[in-house]
Amino acid sequence: MTVGNEIGTDALRSLYASHGPFATVYFALEAHPERELTAGARWRDLCHRLAAHGAKREDLAALSLEYDVHRFEAGRLVAIAADGAVILSVILPENADEIEDQATWGSLPHLLPLLAWRQQHPAHVVAVVDRAGADLQLYADGATAAQQVRVAGPDDEIERNRPGGMSQMRFQHRAEDSWEHNAAAVAQAVAEALEKVDAHTLMLAGDVRARQYLLKHLPTWVRERVAVHPVSGSRSADGAQAYRARQVEDAARRAGREETEAVMSEFAERRSPNGTAIEGGYATLSALAQGRLRTLLISDGSEAHHTAWFGTGPTDVAGRRGDLPADASPHVRGELVDVAVRAAVLSGAAIRVIDPEPAGGPSQGIGGLCRYARTSAK
Repeated sequence: MTVGNEIGTDALRSLYASHGPFATVYFALEAHPERELTAGARWRDLCHRLAAHGAKREDLAALSLEYDVHRFEAGRLVAIAADGAVILSVILPENADEIEDQATWGSLPHLLPLLAWRQQHPAHVVAVVDRAGADLQLYADGATAAQQVRVAGPDDEIERNRPGGMSQMRFQHRAEDSWEHNAAAVAQAVAEALEKVDAHTLMLAGDVRARQYLLKHLPTWVRERVAVHPVSGSRSADGAQAYRARQVEDAARRAGREETEAVMSEFAERRSPNGTAIEGGYATLSALAQGRLRTLLISDGSEAHHTAWFGTGPTDVAGRRGDLPADASPHVRGELVDVAVRAAVLSGAAIRVIDPEPAGGPSQGIGGLCRYARTSAK
């Protein structure tokens, strides 16, 4: 079972190792015991709906056990069960309020709401600095909790306020040198953190002078490729932690929107008869089957309720069963949106969840950007 605070590509790929069918649940937990009766009633209603659609009793039992473990936590439970076991369990933060209670039963897990939340939380690093070092928080794509890193600068002589006299200026210069040496060490640690989680966004808080020195010593590639957002607070317990958390959340979501806007802009530029943008269910499945789709654009629009077929391999997808290779058996039917997501995850294509039929978006709410121009269908 995949349980944790990251929704990485490896975790998503591992889901498809199970044969299914899958029960997928998104559920708003209730942290207040006095309101648990209401939450329990909502949970039972979700399970009844799954049972009505044919969910296996052992899968429902596994999901209910997982709910019992987390029932008094704050946030939203995402749980997927297959073969009588929970194979993914993630608690999204309370602010994931755009995800409503929902449950699906089908040949594939329904990942679109989870993917939409993940893209709103791209990889980023939070650095809270002072003249002695820094506290870093590393968030991978879709991480619900940070990896904490504490950085201590090499110099500990950071006070410049010493008794006056002839030595006063010497103490001041020594302290300034220490601040800059420490900032250089922090800059290196920040660069390594950004590289580790492949982040292009840095949220920076703390002492003004320390921030200035840090920005001065950041490597060129960071200054050129990483967006820096100022946020509030310091390393001390100054009461700004909650406010800073809201600022970080807002900045992360803004970065996610900007990434989606950039993809949509590229889609519009490449939308021509000989371009690499494709749209519609048939064209998208063909591109996935050829292994040439670089980025899948998909929504829960009108096309989401259509079906498609998939086989054993990552690119074994088609709109009709007869178009699948004979050696791709078993041939399984599923919701188009879930079939397309599976093929994208397993073939290494990026996924951007878009609004249903956005202005300038792909027709039928599904399309994408290809690695190269059209070829004959598979």
